[in-house]
Formats: sequence, structure tokens, C-alpha cells
Amino acid sequence: MSSPRKLPLDLEEEILVRVPPRSLVRFRTVCKTWNTLLNNKRFANKQLPFARPEFMLHTDHRTYSVSVNLNNEDPTTKVRNFYFDFTKIYGTDHHTYDDCGNSDGYFFLYQPYEFRPCGVVWNPFFRQVRWIQTMVFSFNLCGMVYNGNGPDKSYNKIVGTSYCFEDDHQGIIMFDFETNAWKSIDHAGYVAKHTREQSLRYNNVSLNGNLYWTAYNLETGRYFIRFLDLLEERVKPFCVLPCKKRNYSHSHVLAIYKGDRFSLLEHCKETSKSKIWVTKNKISSRGDGDDVVWIKFMTISRPSYPRFYHKFSRYMVEDNIYGKTFIMCCSNNRNGQAYVYIVRGGKCKKIKIDEVPTQSGCSFHVPSLIPFT
Repeated sequence: MSSPRKLPLDLEEEILVRVPPRSLVRFRTVCKTWNTLLNNKRFANKQLPFARPEFMLHTDHRTYSVSVNLNNEDPTTKVRNFYFDFTKIYGTDHHTYDDCGNSDGYFFLYQPYEFRPCGVVWNPFFRQVRWIQTMVFSFNLCGMVYNGNGPDKSYNKIVGTSYCFEDDHQGIIMFDFETNAWKSIDHAGYVAKHTREQSLRYNNVSLNGNLYWTAYNLETGRYFIRFLDLLEERVKPFCVLPCKKRNYSHSHVLAIYKGDRFSLLEHCKETSKSKIWVTKNKISSRGDGDDVVWIKFMTISRPSYPRFYHKFSRYMVEDNIYGKTFIMCCSNNRNGQAYVYIVRGGKCKKIKIDEVPTQSGCSFHVPSLIPFT
């Protein structure tokens, strides 16, 4: 006879949804009920906002995840090796990849050295691999997206940019998992007159299935957010940023806050002074951005961390019982050594990542149980 259930199933679910994904993968073997629950897309969608984001450091041969423990007065880091060998998939002699990115637990690796470029989507938790046999040349990954309007989330498109030599411009392209085909987004609707894009490749975030990035209107002098509406496959303006008109000495970087909101970092390249805002409410999957309200999160007047570089730096902010915290991962400009800087209560802690001596890029990783199509 099976042992009686001590807790109602709905209460067990509320507990399990707050457990880190790495532990949940092991919990599948506890019982059939848990295995069924953890394989449910609804549970995966519910669990995603509770997953703690991690920094991903890329080298020429390997990828590492760096998690930060903020649940004490003395924050610490933990490094994991996510080594991925292309030879096991392609049978090629090349061990390096040119482009690496990720979106909510999925890695995208791109190798341009064969007769035709090739790529792979990989989930380390499920050990799922999806081979994209035909790639386009001059491809730069922006992210993976899904239809955020439905009850379930299944990643079904890869979004990136590719340079078109005939028209001499950079356009947005998408790969559809269902059709195994590439599709171009209307570039005329993507680039508006008097608008300057803010590093689409490195300064974008994926939320509710859409892709968001910052831009600057040269006529109004205002910074704002653009987004790629996956349902309509169009680029649209979303909302105005809380920044005043600045010159090119300021960088503006988006990140995800609390799993369902935006945070914005304004970093002065000359003084290194930083201001951080967060959105007050959740970002709706089908909203137009008119109701977005920004609130000041924190200001760092005399930072002890270096200048922010989009390719080699990432940041996130958290607010818990220990106070508001700013975390940035970046590399030394001279030797590429990776560091994590944690600012809380006016103090800055610098942690050297010895396991990653030289990094070639930095991105985000959110451990996820969400499958791709």
C-alpha cells in the first residue's frame, strides 16, 4: 500500500514551484505524481518567475554559469562548467563556436566554419538538442521567443540579425522550429527615421515571448523601448524610458526584474555613476506600454566597478530582507579576467572568478523547465 499523502497536492505544488530547477530535475524520481507534475507545461510556466538568473561567461571553448547567493550578509558565488562539444553533434574537427547566447534555460551555439554554417539549441537540464542544419551567414543571435499569448510557453523561434550586402543594412530574421525555415522581418518597419538603435545584439531582453531593446529618438531627445511583437511579426515602440536627454557618454541597459518586470541601468561612461529604475507593475504580454510606470530603485554615485560594456558585462538587481542590491558581472579590459561586483548598503564586494581566467562574452541564463517545440 502506498503511504498516505501528508500534504494536499496543491500545497505541494506551491512548495515545489519555489525549488531551484536543478533540484527539481532530480525530484522527478521521487514518485509518479511529482514526475507528472514536473513534466507539466503549466507547472514550468509557473516556476519560471521563481528561478534565479545566473551570469553566463563564454570563452573560446567553454561556457560557465555563475550564480550569486544573496541570502546572507556576505554574498557568495558558485561557478559551474557547461562545456559543450560540437564534435559530438556534428562530427567536426572544430571545437569552438563563434556565437553563444541563451534565453530562459536554452543555449544557442553557432559554428560558421563548415561549408554551410550550422547551429544547435541545447537544454542542459533535459539534455535536449535541436540541430539547425542550415544557418544564414553573418548571423548574430538576439534571443529565443515564444507565443506569450497562450496558456503554455514553448520556444518556437530564434531571432537574430543578419547583414544584407545587397541593400547594405542589418535586418531582423527569425528561424521557425515548426517549419525549419528562415524568415525576414520587414526592415522598413524596423528602422524609423531619426532613431538610433542601442546595441540590439547585446542589449535586449526576452519577456512574455517578445524581444525588447532600447532606442533613441534624435528629434525628441527621448530614450524609449522597442519590441518585436511575435504574433504580428512587427517591430513596434513600447514605452518611454525615464532618462533625460543625454549625449553619447551614457549607456542604457535593460534587464529583467522579479521575472516579470523591467529594470533599467543608466551608466555614465565618464564618471561611472549609475542610476537604476524598475517598473512598478508586471509587463503585460499584450500591452502597448502606455501604462508602464518607472520608479527609482537606487543610485550609485561612486562605484568601485569598471565601465559597463554590452558584450562583456551584465547586471541585475534584487530587493530582499538584506536590502536593495546591484550585481554586475564583467571582465577586466586588459586581460579578460572575470569579476562579480555586488553593491549593497553603500558597500561594494569584488569577487574574482578564478575558474574563468579569460572571457570572450557575458550573457544571462535563467534555469527553466520550459520545453521548446
